[in-house]
Amino acid sequence: MMEVVVFTIAMTIATIVLFVQNARLKDRVALIKLIDLNTKSLLAIIDMKSLKVLSASNALLNVLGIPRDEVAKHDIRETIHPDDMKLLHTSLSAVREKEKKGYPIENAFDSLRVRLRDVNYGWQWYEVYGFFTKYNSHRLLCCSYFPVNEQMRLSADLVETRHKMEILLNNSFNIVWEMNCLTRQLVLISPITRERFGVDDRDAGLILSNEEVFPEEDIRYFREMLNHRIAALADSDRMNDEPQVHKVHVKNRDGSIVEMLTRSTLKKDDVGQYTLYGVSQRIQNNEFH
Repeated sequence: MMEVVVFTIAMTIATIVLFVQNARLKDRVALIKLIDLNTKSLLAIIDMKSLKVLSASNALLNVLGIPRDEVAKHDIRETIHPDDMKLLHTSLSAVREKEKKGYPIENAFDSLRVRLRDVNYGWQWYEVYGFFTKYNSHRLLCCSYFPVNEQMRLSADLVETRHKMEILLNNSFNIVWEMNCLTRQLVLISPITRERFGVDDRDAGLILSNEEVFPEEDIRYFREMLNHRIAALADSDRMNDEPQVHKVHVKNRDGSIVEMLTRSTLKKDDVGQYTLYGVSQRIQNNEFH
């Protein structure tokens, strides 16, 4: 989705530039004004030296709360969060250095995520796309803004959720894991301590080799069980099977064997990939621990 948006923005800007370059000066000004007044895109042309806004679309001005007849009185430092201006200054400095070394200025810059001062909602996140160019000896930054405030909020929520999950997993009486059914590899496993589970200490992450952790007979049994479950789920119209309980043995580096009870659910996705999700708990004296 993001690639489509970027492509659309790039094509829009390129089309505008093409029209402007092939029009007479008087017509160029009229064309830019026509675009600024009618487009729903958030567009701006900025002088790289003064950072003054030379032109902006009505859509962008409405977001910023700037009347069109007052555009010349403002520069972008008033509209971008001070912390994010550092990113823009870095991009501008990089372009100036390239220009000193003889590189052409007409090139795109990497997209930036900055906060704009929305007249109604305060600081809001936007992705900025654009390119640098020259016009009548003026160095210009032509850019377009795409709102990503919701995306940034969801990203922050995801980070917080992951942090909470780490805390919960570190306090769980179960070992939580995920298996890629194609490779039969445990691609995710919660932190393990011998004190809590009787199994060798292991950080959260993946297990590269099942042979290092499970006895051969358990691997063979688990493989047959999993093949049966995959075949059964493939023949059904369901996306996951019912939870199943199995016993499994885990071997430690010192040769000791720990018996564990495993409860798992097999899930298939839209493209036919299968993943097994489960939890395991130590069995000691026929009791769960």
